[in-house]
Amino acid sequence: MSFLPKPINLSLFRFKYFDVKQEKNPLKVGTDSMLLGSFIDASNHTQALDLGAGTGVLSLMIAQKNPTLVIDAIEIHADGMQECRDNFSNSTWADRLTVFQGDYFDFPFIQSYDLIFSNPPFYLNTLQTKYRDINLAKHGNSADIFRFFNLVQKLLVSSGKCWVIFPGEKLNLLISVAADNDLYPVEIIQVHSNKSKLNIRVIICFSKAKSNVVKMSEITIRNENGNYSESYLELTEQYHRLIKS
Repeated sequence: MSFLPKPINLSLFRFKYFDVKQEKNPLKVGTDSMLLGSFIDASNHTQALDLGAGTGVLSLMIAQKNPTLVIDAIEIHADGMQECRDNFSNSTWADRLTVFQGDYFDFPFIQSYDLIFSNPPFYLNTLQTKYRDINLAKHGNSADIFRFFNLVQKLLVSSGKCWVIFPGEKLNLLISVAADNDLYPVEIIQVHSNKSKLNIRVIICFSKAKSNVVKMSEITIRNENGNYSESYLELTEQYHRLIKS
């Protein structure tokens, strides 16, 4: 008998301690968010920033981890921002979560953060869809990577951390561009879909301080039979409502 995490329906994703409404959001809750949110170390942080919040799922996951963390979120899509705001308002942590509408490249930030996280547009220089909202959410270009890390460099305090998830093949590019902005990896997690599909994603934690030792690890999402692996279920068990399949 296996146990799989499942949404109740396409417009509402139920977690253990919060719900995510996603009827109007261009991107729904997916494995990338589950992985990134589960891996982020939110301890010993006080002020966080979610760049490109979407439904707000990452902010909600991180708020669950740290009972005192205050989180600002930025979302460019108007309807998506409103859903994010609703999800924040309906959560236990509404008093610690704030979302703003806007392009984070142009947003007038007035403070610094000790934790920044993002599931950014990463289908770089690839064929876009005919849907503008999905293009905004999923597609970027190489110049945007530099702009992204340049923004993080400006907003991150000296002891802060930045967590991102990207396609695995972008690892060397990310490290290079981040270094051009004086940001360096302290942890790298390689994500495999299964034993045959390796390095589909990479999760990286960056810091302003160079580390002599970069923590390396990996996770495989599914077993050969197609079910979620024990390591994935253990990683995400604090969030998922699991039902028998």
